[in-house]
Amino acid sequence: MFELDYSLIKQEIESEVCEEHGLHPEFVKTDDGFGIKACCDPFRIELVNKSEKIVEEETKKFLDQMMKDLFNE
Repeated sequence: MFELDYSLIKQEIESEVCEEHGLHPEFVKTDDGFGIKACCDPFRIELVNKSEKIVEEETKKFLDQMMKDLFNE
């Protein structure tokens, strides 16, 4: 089964800095996936959108590789 690389998402998210408060967010792995703790809602919403794009890209990479492997057997 597909296992998402949370370390990549964590690194990307925690490298961001809130323009208003100058603080870094915290990436939190949970049983259901992950969460993002941020200093304010606008920053958290921005990070959630960014994390969704990262998850989408990683999923696409996995599916592309899976299809490639499937047809190369």
